[in-house]
Amino acid sequence: MSRTSPRGALRVGDRVRFDGQVHTVAGLAGTTVRLVDRHGAPSLMMFTHLMAAEDFELLDSQAGTPGLPPFGQLDTVPEPALLKAQFFERHLIEVETGVPRDAPAGTSPRPEFDPKWRTINERITAKAAELTASGTSVSDRTLHRMRLRWRDEGV
Repeated sequence: MSRTSPRGALRVGDRVRFDGQVHTVAGLAGTTVRLVDRHGAPSLMMFTHLMAAEDFELLDSQAGTPGLPPFGQLDTVPEPALLKAQFFERHLIEVETGVPRDAPAGTSPRPEFDPKWRTINERITAKAAELTASGTSVSDRTLHRMRLRWRDEGV
């Protein structure tokens, strides 16, 4: 098994073999993993169920993308701070991957967030402008710092 991250670290963008099929990790929330198969069909499952599966294999890892935080790590975070972190994480996932974590399978990225056509700096600038226009004032510099911390430490 080729692992570029420690056992138990699963990251958005990783490709895994599970249940006889190859899936891409599309999202991580708490102990839930969102997978998308090669046909774009989504599925949700518990992290522990996935890792314990007899045929689980990490095929390749997107080193540097945020991993699932250790279990219980967020239990001590005050509710307002947790909600704020989850709010920004949703937007950072769109900046990183082009689509929000909860987007239906097969959703195409909006043009301003499409990684095929926009650099990460262009996507961050577009997200900062979008959030500011919707009432959450944030600079692209702040989003850039948040993204770096999120990639290094998770939520």
